[in-house]
Amino acid sequence: MRDTVRRTRALRSKRASITVLAASVAMGVSLLSAPAALASGGPGPGSGHGGGDGGGGGGRRLGPAVSTDGVGSLGSTWTLKSQHDDDGPGLVAGEEFEIATPAGHVWTVTFADNDIVFLDHVDVTATATGLRTLGKAPDQGIDQTMSVHAVDRATGEVIDGSVDLPAN
Repeated sequence: MRDTVRRTRALRSKRASITVLAASVAMGVSLLSAPAALASGGPGPGSGHGGGDGGGGGGRRLGPAVSTDGVGSLGSTWTLKSQHDDDGPGLVAGEEFEIATPAGHVWTVTFADNDIVFLDHVDVTATATGLRTLGKAPDQGIDQTMSVHAVDRATGEVIDGSVDLPAN
């Protein structure tokens, strides 16, 4: 019995360490690449490329937005967008997810970047205009697959989607 408890604790500790290590490496890569990206002279304030929609950004856009849309398992339409941005700390890959769903529906929404979860909202409630969730992950300087998994807690509808965000 004690051996089983020890093994379980050791496994949990290893999983937590790997998750923290992956997040630390991603943030380190982002911070190391920030000076070069900022020095590249991308669109600045007043250029018409500032904040707004397209990946949940609010800072300077650092590349074109990519998006995809689809239909959930029970028919709800959805859109997933992603874009490189500098509103981090450091450079980020912004993610924006929208579902056309009735007001009051409660969803669990999970965002991942190259299969590493960076955002997990358990209770996101739709408004009269539907559901909208934003998130951002460190820009890794490589091609990134931004994905979403969402489940309507009442109906069980499932949405899985992803979009490929090319390295900036």
